Amino acid sequence: MKYPLVSIILVNWNGKAYIGECLRSLRKITYPSYEVILVDNASTDGSASYVKRTFPNVQVVQNKNNVGFAQGHDAGLQAAKGKFVLLLNPDTTVEPDFLDFLVQSIQHDESIGVVQPKVLLDSEKDRIDSIGAFFLPSGLLYHYGREKMETMSQYNQSMKIFTAKGVCMLIRKSVIEKIGLFDPDYFAYFEETDFCMRVWLSGWSVWYEPKARIYHQGGAAFGKTITPHIYFHSVKNMVCTYLKNLSLFRCVTTIPQLVTFHLFGTVFFFLRGKFAISRAILSGLWWNIRQCAVTYRKRQRTQCFRRVADGDYLPAVTKPVGFYYHYHQYFGNLRNYTDYDFTH
Repeated sequence: MKYPLVSIILVNWNGKAYIGECLRSLRKITYPSYEVILVDNASTDGSASYVKRTFPNVQVVQNKNNVGFAQGHDAGLQAAKGKFVLLLNPDTTVEPDFLDFLVQSIQHDESIGVVQPKVLLDSEKDRIDSIGAFFLPSGLLYHYGREKMETMSQYNQSMKIFTAKGVCMLIRKSVIEKIGLFDPDYFAYFEETDFCMRVWLSGWSVWYEPKARIYHQGGAAFGKTITPHIYFHSVKNMVCTYLKNLSLFRCVTTIPQLVTFHLFGTVFFFLRGKFAISRAILSGLWWNIRQCAVTYRKRQRTQCFRRVADGDYLPAVTKPVGFYYHYHQYFGNLRNYTDYDFTH
């Protein structure tokens, strides 16, 4: 096995409580050729100085403002020297051999552009946080295996997936150089799906590798509550992603379903007195109307990358689910809801 340099990029915002555990786990990995780059998004908890003092081999890039997940990774890429780039959330810990398996998987086939590991819940290490997501005709994502027992056979085989989860994904740097990474207008949420769709359109594929394992605390950067902030960015980015990347036929069949679902959600939350979250969903939809000219120009650039028709890859990364899954995915976290002004 060859050991090309891997640039591990972590984007941090006020993560001092868990960043140390993540970096200590990276010290123990068996893969021999890697560099670690920490991008600090103007943390106020002393994260950057703590890392500089405690982990002198980590390269720290400090942003003057919190530019979010998307632009934070762009800052890290400017310092990356590796043939492969590993995006890793700082609220994770890794098994020593995880990177060996990821690199082995991506080197197995030149057509593979992205590989994600088995991401397990840190609080319940025998349960799955993510093994990637599949496409649904409604436009929502099917988070296959979420919270299931990780020993089940169907979750322990390599497979193509529609999109990797941004918590941990290994990417060929040549792919990023061709199609870019994350849309800077996204700030957070759904940016990895937008990226993975461009990977598919460009002729590469996205895979899940079960032998690579990491553990994720989950939602530590934004807290464990469901907020209007999350709904606003999720809705605006979800609609924008499909407008940019789907064929015109798929746009006509998917986006009306997605918008209808969001409008139903607006009414649902309004009737339950969750006025801020209803307003957030409508604001996410309205953002796409206001930005339609910008999105059209982005679509033109994205479609220039297209080498594969939607019908040539989407059927392989689509799974059928019932209405209950849609309901649970969209409304199931109400018990964790908190009022929050998403405009701040």
